Order: sequence, then structure tokens, then C-alpha cells
Amino acid sequence: MFRIVLAALTAFSATSMFLACSAPSPTTTLTVYSGRGKVLVEPLIEAFEKRSGIDVVVRYGGSAQLAATVLEEGASTSADVYYGQDAGALGALAQAGRLQKLPESVLEKVDRRFRARDGRWIGASGHARVLIYNTHVF
Repeated sequence: MFRIVLAALTAFSATSMFLACSAPSPTTTLTVYSGRGKVLVEPLIEAFEKRSGIDVVVRYGGSAQLAATVLEEGASTSADVYYGQDAGALGALAQAGRLQKLPESVLEKVDRRFRARDGRWIGASGHARVLIYNTHVF
């Protein structure tokens, strides 16, 4: 299971989904497996480090790739937090029992529509899809 230590990240998080994944430990270093790009995530991580005093090590890659890595690594994963954008990868982690319930103090900050019923993940942002068409053609 992943650590819940990064709960404060959700307070200023601005992208995709993030989940707690391993057992808590007294460390002041946190490892994040990020399926979102460095350009989007790095400012959030820097703000979190400054605010919390916790050092963060980030492993970047595709959401599905990093979820597969967590599944392969099992209980010995170095990931404390999975931060991704792929619902399929998220579902695979949930189905394999690799997610830990987030604390109520985190869950209550997110509308019920944008979090798992079992409290094991939250949405941190939304995406809109728009279809544009030429009304003069139809």
C-alpha cells in the first residue's frame, strides 16, 4: 500500500489524479510516480516541498507504465504516491488492492462526484471535450 503522507499536495494540486500507495514511515522523503509531465508537476512539487519541508523524488513516465511498475514491484515499491491521468491504470491499481484509503481531511476537500466511493483516489482536475462543427455545411 502507498503512503498517505502527501495528502497536503491535494490542497494546491492542479492536474489529473493522485493516490496514496504505500505504508507510512517516519521518512522525510517522498517518492512520487507521476504520469503527468514534469512541466505540469514540478511547480506543484516545489511548492509542496517548500510548504511541508518534505523532500520529494519524482519518477516521471506514462501513467499506464508507472501503474504497471507499481504492480510489478508489489509491496517493495518505492512509490509513496501515484499521480496519473489514465482511468484504466487507476482501475488496475485499485483492482490489485494497491491503493490505500485517503484520510477524510483530504477527501472532504473534493466533491463526492470527483473521488472514488471507497476513498482510494481523488480527481485533482477536470478535462472538457468540445465538438465543433460548421453549421453552414449541414
